[in-house]
Amino acid sequence: MVRVVDLRRLLGLSALATPPARWATAVALGTVLLALFWASGTMSGQAREPETGSLGAALFFVAIIAYIVPVFAFISQRTAAAIEEPGPLLKGDASQQHHRPEQVYRKPLAWLLVVLGIGIVAGIAHNLILYGSPERLWTVSTTSLPALSITLGTFAVWLIMTLVISALLDNAGLMARLARQCRIDLLHTYALRPFARVAVISTLAVVGAAAAFPLMFVDDALNPATYLPGLLAIVIPMLIMAGRPIWPLHRRIAEAKRRSLAELNERIRRIPQIDPDQPETLASLAPLLAYRREILLVSEWPFDVGVVARLGLYLIIPPLTWVGAALIENVVESFL
Repeated sequence: MVRVVDLRRLLGLSALATPPARWATAVALGTVLLALFWASGTMSGQAREPETGSLGAALFFVAIIAYIVPVFAFISQRTAAAIEEPGPLLKGDASQQHHRPEQVYRKPLAWLLVVLGIGIVAGIAHNLILYGSPERLWTVSTTSLPALSITLGTFAVWLIMTLVISALLDNAGLMARLARQCRIDLLHTYALRPFARVAVISTLAVVGAAAAFPLMFVDDALNPATYLPGLLAIVIPMLIMAGRPIWPLHRRIAEAKRRSLAELNERIRRIPQIDPDQPETLASLAPLLAYRREILLVSEWPFDVGVVARLGLYLIIPPLTWVGAALIENVVESFL
């Protein structure tokens, strides 16, 4: 029997079921982390060297952790709700459909251990990149409280983000499997839009995390090794999360549309010659032509205008934050 863990209990997601609870959690996490970094002296230096502290890194750690925890709870909740929406379009008995939302939270213990292992290794590796060698990492971290804070902050962000992104990727895989089981009704493709909504809201976590990276540019002479590994580690999964739940649906809708049009065209072809002067001869053709027009208008993607607009808004947020950070940096330099 496969042992499973419930992320709701492990991460306390059940307590974040309402917007006020999520906002309160974000504020509480941000306040506690700011106080810890301030007390350690991390926010007093300019971070030209790790020993001096890093205001930018501390702000980034505070922002991304305070953001990702409540947002992950929100996305998980919306994903579980979306799985129940297609209802009759999903194959399987009622008991199977009842347990599907639980799979958003219940993960195999082996999966959790592997994910945590990846997060630990990634956190250690990034710290080694920043400090150059294990010896310097150990020496600096054990002799400087600000440097220790940066080391632990880097490690914590990698661990938390690895767990969150892995869970979102696993849920995207769950949606992809359900997409391959759906019964495709070309006249009711609107019932498949929950799959698109999951794809869009799953990108929200990564988009918000990417928008926090410019906070590190508060420091002078920022080393690209500080932010490039983390940025790459979230952008690539974002593309997978955005496409994986809907790509199987796109292929199946396109195939169903192709088969339906081929069948309609063949039926139209078999109808005897139509005489325009005898309207009664059009009776057999008109319904087929009307149905073919409807099928031609069916979108091969399970998106609506609102979902597309929201996705576009999410995707322009990180570039705007990076441009804003560059403008602020230029303004500050012009006054110095």
